[in-house]
Amino acid sequence: MFRKGRNDPLELLRDHVIHHKQIKLRSKNTDHRLLFDNNIEFKCSTETAWKSKSGQEYTLGALWCFLDCHLQGLEQKNYRKKALDLNFEQVFKADNQDIIEYFTGKVDYTDCINADKKASLYNRKPLQNNEDIEQASLKKVKPDQEKEPLTEKEFNLKVFDEILRFEKPITTRNRLFRVQDRTFDDILKTAQKIFQGQYVGVGGDEEELQQILGTRIQDVNKAKQLSSAKLSYSVLNEFIKSKDKPIIIVPQIAELGNICLRNVQQFLEQGQYLDPNGLKFTNESRSVQIKVKLRLTDIEQQFLILDTPNAITNWKRVVAVFLRGSTYELRQFPDQNPNQLFKNIRGYHMKFEEEKVKDLIKQWNVKVLDLHRSKRYQDIDVVNAFWEDLEAFLLRPAKLSQQQ
Repeated sequence: MFRKGRNDPLELLRDHVIHHKQIKLRSKNTDHRLLFDNNIEFKCSTETAWKSKSGQEYTLGALWCFLDCHLQGLEQKNYRKKALDLNFEQVFKADNQDIIEYFTGKVDYTDCINADKKASLYNRKPLQNNEDIEQASLKKVKPDQEKEPLTEKEFNLKVFDEILRFEKPITTRNRLFRVQDRTFDDILKTAQKIFQGQYVGVGGDEEELQQILGTRIQDVNKAKQLSSAKLSYSVLNEFIKSKDKPIIIVPQIAELGNICLRNVQQFLEQGQYLDPNGLKFTNESRSVQIKVKLRLTDIEQQFLILDTPNAITNWKRVVAVFLRGSTYELRQFPDQNPNQLFKNIRGYHMKFEEEKVKDLIKQWNVKVLDLHRSKRYQDIDVVNAFWEDLEAFLLRPAKLSQQQ
């Protein structure tokens, strides 16, 4: 057993951490004790002279629990659970670095130890003058650990790391908007500046950022150049020369989770899905015209949306069809063989993401578009996926399409 006045628990804990000595935890009900070398034992509730930045003084058990979890590489949530299970107070995040640096031997002196409290607890005289403090603070662990002065870039990165150490990572949409004095317009403008290469954050590397953005822009330009080359002999170019509008067929039935003439224009033009059951359609021609700008070719193209396949006279104009997954739907087409049909016409099936894909849809060569049932801001992603896929389909060679 220890004798009071000869063993400082803080020094004992520091010595064991630096030299990787084993510290055993003995628990009996709510009585927790730490067993050090030479059978020296302390209660975890033992007061120490370590004073946190909030003003409270940590017990030995609180410091040991934090260091033990840190040395094991445990996440913060696992540390909090362990501290709660043992009924130890938790170390404030602002104190983490001071505790780690002192108890792992990176520094030999810290202002966090209250000299007067230490003297009263362990019958020792406190440091009387500033010279002793200055000498202790100048001590170094090892001479070979001396580092050269930091460059300006290294210094900025170190400052940035220190800022991030006290910040919570932005992992949710709500946390992003919870920042004080920041509006959505501020976030949008910052994002635009980053994409345009006009903004570099604290500690950022401007050359690296410009390189990343330059590579991204080059990739987009290459894709557009390739698409322009394909355009000259593509199916899309045939529509441009003939000035015929490509046709997209949608179901006649107004069904939640799918589209029809009631909600197709709002969805494919503006990227917003509306429940078709609450909408009315009064157009006697049973058709809708929409105009979109295709991304890869930068071409504005008009499309004709129909829900009456029987009225179609030139089936070569049909480029896409939205299907509900029923066998009778194929009877509306001249070629009822699905293997051949979906080589010339791109098939799509739209549903809510939690719904299962129907068996017939799995058998057919169609693209499934998943909608979120409540998050309408995600609709635009589904619409973009549709147009990108259809544009790629229209850029296939026209001669190959005629052979099929």
